[in-house]
Amino acid sequence: MNGLPARRDAFSAFDEFFSDFFNRAGVPVAARASELPSAVRARMDVIDKGEKYEVLVDLPGVKKEDINVTVEGARVAIAAEARGVRESRDGDRVLHAERYATQYARSFELPAEVTEDGAEAAFENGVLKLALPKRATVTSKRLTVR
Repeated sequence: MNGLPARRDAFSAFDEFFSDFFNRAGVPVAARASELPSAVRARMDVIDKGEKYEVLVDLPGVKKEDINVTVEGARVAIAAEARGVRESRDGDRVLHAERYATQYARSFELPAEVTEDGAEAAFENGVLKLALPKRATVTSKRLTVR
């Protein structure tokens, strides 16, 4: 405890300096493995089509059976997982192998409640498309007292 800061290796100091530089410049920097989120936020568009909302979500590498969509009132939750293995072989010898797993998750609230009646979900070319009809607004009716 000589009052000097703990010694860091040259590479971590180099990483810190340039990470900070690029962050200040607005350039995204690849995160270290320990800083990666457990679930990736999927890119998404929500379009108000009048009587319904159209939601488009990019889910690259996902199979449609690995997608879970939940709708409760105005809240929509989407979760999906992509897994895969890539291998390069020369006969019986494996030259290179990779395994990956990515989880996507989005949860958001729409401006109005939606109904399950007439709701549709389709998945094509890595894009999930939801058509969520708006719930009919209940208007109050004034009764005449006789």
